[in-house]
Amino acid sequence: MTKLLGSLVLLCLFAAACGSSATTTTALEPVADRLPADPLAPTPDWVAGTNAAGWDFHRHLAGNAVSSPVSLGLAFSLSRAGASEDTGEMLDEIFGFPKVDLHGAANAVDLKLAEASVESTTLEVANRLFPDDEFSPLPEFLENAGAHYGAAVQPVDLDDGATAADTINGWVSAATRGLVPTIVTEQVVQRQELVLVNTVYLKADWIEPFLPELTSDGPFTTGDRRVVTVPFMRDREPVHRRFVRLEGADAVELAYQGGRLAMWLVVPHDSGRLAAVEESLDSRDLTGLGVIAQEGYVDLTMPKWEQTLPPTNLFEWLCPRGFCAGAPFDGIAPGIFITAALHGAKVIVDEKGTEAAAATAMAFDESAGPQADLTVVADRPFLWAIVHPETGALLFIGRLVDPTA
Repeated sequence: MTKLLGSLVLLCLFAAACGSSATTTTALEPVADRLPADPLAPTPDWVAGTNAAGWDFHRHLAGNAVSSPVSLGLAFSLSRAGASEDTGEMLDEIFGFPKVDLHGAANAVDLKLAEASVESTTLEVANRLFPDDEFSPLPEFLENAGAHYGAAVQPVDLDDGATAADTINGWVSAATRGLVPTIVTEQVVQRQELVLVNTVYLKADWIEPFLPELTSDGPFTTGDRRVVTVPFMRDREPVHRRFVRLEGADAVELAYQGGRLAMWLVVPHDSGRLAAVEESLDSRDLTGLGVIAQEGYVDLTMPKWEQTLPPTNLFEWLCPRGFCAGAPFDGIAPGIFITAALHGAKVIVDEKGTEAAAATAMAFDESAGPQADLTVVADRPFLWAIVHPETGALLFIGRLVDPTA
């Protein structure tokens, strides 16, 4: 049975403009009890704004790309709780945060995502604050972080950069099951006052798994028109799936066990047209594919692939939009400003799984295959997105232009 494992971590690092005389923070749990989801919170507005910002970041990345809009949104929502007025307005503009009950909306989305962990699907979101052991954020910020984001507080000696980096990376590696083993270095965290971390971890099995014995090498035409040889997974016969015929591309859904999540592949008709297809789409188009989809039999061929986004400086994306290093966060503590923001991700798509899944898939071999309503061969650069249909949240989005890169 095919497994998809995805992970994402974003860090916001804060430094004090002057020395802090605050009392030491000692908690290793959320300061406040987690609030239940508010059914009246403006979750659609939060999701729409976060999806749009995440799509904008995706378009900023070149070549092979993988990122998580929902993790970007949750991390910056949490930091928004400590932003100064001007900084908050910039974040609201970039992320489209709702003007009222932002944190209630983020809390409702986060808790709703947790409900996607059913059957063989695991979706986990975690937040943690790593303040220097001689620094204490304001109580209001800590209470908001605990009540709406479930963020535990783990004090570390940020003057000892090497030990602090080991502690933070160890927690991140555990939260992402080793997919992101290292996210910060000694130089990044040393002498900071606070490190804010968000992680998203996904592991899910296809409802319709691919059979490993059908995987074989084939040609993939890359974005620069080179032809490389990669392993392709293939349906033994057309499978009943949802799909959308777009202008210049075909989109096909691959549903996950439990029925709460799905991946959409968007494969251009021509190998050189991915940029044009992306230009014609926005985040609403991606999350709306399920609304306009038709059902039929799809004969699908797609590569196995693995993508990694190493820790990436988000200011290269954010600063041209008005949010740069040095932006004040007085709501965390007086004199606090942001010094770094990093984003890393990894995704693996293959057909590995349990014997039970393989046996279920092999049963199709006993019946005649139906006629395909659509044939999709993803042997050229394509777009992919993993969505949470209930909220419309984009969990991960990516672009594959070269599976061998």
